[in-house]
Amino acid sequence: MPFPATFDLSTLDGSNGFQLAGVAATDVTGKSVASIGDINGDGYADVIVGAGLRDTPGFNSGASYVVFGRAGGFDASLEVSDLDGTNGFRIAGLPQRAYGGYSVAGAGDVNGDGLADLIVGAFGMAPNGARSGTAYVVFGSTEGFDADLDLTTLDGTAGFRIDGAATGDYVGWSVASAGDVNGDGVDDVIVGAKRAQPNGAQSGAGYVVFGSADPFSAAISLSTLDGTNGFKLSGAAAGDYAGWSVSSAGDVNSDGFDDVLVGARAADNNGANSGAAYVVFGAAAGFAPELQLSSLNGVNGFTIVGAAGGDQAGLSVSSAGDVNGDGHDDLIIGAHRANSSAGAAFVVFGKTGGFGSTLNLAGLDGTNGFQIGGAAAGERVGWQVASAGDVNGDGFDDLIVGAPYADKGGTDTGAAYVVFGRAAPFNASLDVTTLNGTNGFVIAGQSPDDHLGYGVGSAGDVNNDGVDDLIVGAWGVDQNATDAGMAYVILGRADQIVFVGTGVNDTASGGLLNDSLSGLGGNDVLSGLAGDDLLDGGAMGDILYGGAGADSLLGGDGGDVLNGEDGDDQ
Repeated sequence: MPFPATFDLSTLDGSNGFQLAGVAATDVTGKSVASIGDINGDGYADVIVGAGLRDTPGFNSGASYVVFGRAGGFDASLEVSDLDGTNGFRIAGLPQRAYGGYSVAGAGDVNGDGLADLIVGAFGMAPNGARSGTAYVVFGSTEGFDADLDLTTLDGTAGFRIDGAATGDYVGWSVASAGDVNGDGVDDVIVGAKRAQPNGAQSGAGYVVFGSADPFSAAISLSTLDGTNGFKLSGAAAGDYAGWSVSSAGDVNSDGFDDVLVGARAADNNGANSGAAYVVFGAAAGFAPELQLSSLNGVNGFTIVGAAGGDQAGLSVSSAGDVNGDGHDDLIIGAHRANSSAGAAFVVFGKTGGFGSTLNLAGLDGTNGFQIGGAAAGERVGWQVASAGDVNGDGFDDLIVGAPYADKGGTDTGAAYVVFGRAAPFNASLDVTTLNGTNGFVIAGQSPDDHLGYGVGSAGDVNNDGVDDLIVGAWGVDQNATDAGMAYVILGRADQIVFVGTGVNDTASGGLLNDSLSGLGGNDVLSGLAGDDLLDGGAMGDILYGGAGADSLLGGDGGDVLNGEDGDDQ
């Protein structure tokens, strides 16, 4: 069944998704949300929800909650107190004003044991001066988890901590998996330090810490990174706030190495506070201890500059997956102050053949990327951006963009916009008011001041049905107490694809179900992907790929190429 144009969160009943409610007043549960992969090795993707202002054990100590995926359905609503180690667990234990869980993310497989790990930021920790900050990596395990995990007990066996180097760095303001940047087969992590001072006050920095199959010590100080165990990415100028956001970029230049993204929302490259995002390419070897982001030249990475002064591009950054199905990973950059604070998100397509040293977001024209905009003034579209995975099962990665100040059902109810990927060309700009269920859909907050969309992300495939799911945070929900917050998991859904060509050269793909693709005239390329598909090339020279399942391939007239691939095809 396809998605409606607007998804009503009040309809979540366990079969189509569920909610996790915050505990106490001002916990702001859902300010950060993420998929963490399969941390307990049961074959289902799991999620993490941050509550960075939770007052247990101390004032603003912060907490995070892991919810395990499973088959057989979920309850419509899950309370934090329900987590008992079998269905998820709580992460806490930090001192007051640590702000643990203000940022949360999947870490990939940092220790090479085959299990997904997670990372939690706590920018208020003081390992090397007040608010030098810390990020905590928790290893996945098949041995089970207790209901509560105390981050202060990590000793290198179950996880480790990453300590900021200097007073006021704010390490852990942002955290993410970096993918495998150095190509050694083990995933790496990246942490942001928005107030670090490598090139002036608040120039900011990002730090890549390499994963390893060798044992970790209890703590890694970022001051010890030397290029062999990780490296520093130094902001270009005072006041840039590089590291405000960080992310893996996927492999945006298709060289076989994962790349990283560092957002600097106050950079002045294209006018005051136009903002910037820096793409740093992965490589097999040769990292220096420090890379100046100002030195990116198109060979080692490139700079993405905001379209106009005041846009604050780079407030949020993320890999977009492969939105247009060309085999290259794409990027998405949030600019919440663009267009009179209506905001915008900019998708930059990956490619082979290299990038120039600078890409201006104002130059996206549909062939190299596109803008997601069209919201009302003040919505702040692009506050948070993420890949949604393939939420509609059509074989293309989708996007989710948060707008926590949208007034869909009252002041600041908030919204999240899901945009479906596709092979067909994109225009230079996509208007969110045109989302109709076929090209994407809207998730609207339920009550004033919910601020839905402050946190958004893919949830992975939590119910293992072959379709990716979504997670959206709304820190202002008052269900259990004022601003206790909420996170919503929305299950993906696939629909049968019926494609009829145009009579010219068409390219089309099926999805997860039993699809029907007819090329008609033209030299067509049809891919069934999963399911038992019917592919009919029609006239002229066509190329047909069955994919998985028992497919029927009909070339029709012309010199055709038929590839049944997996399954019992005919």
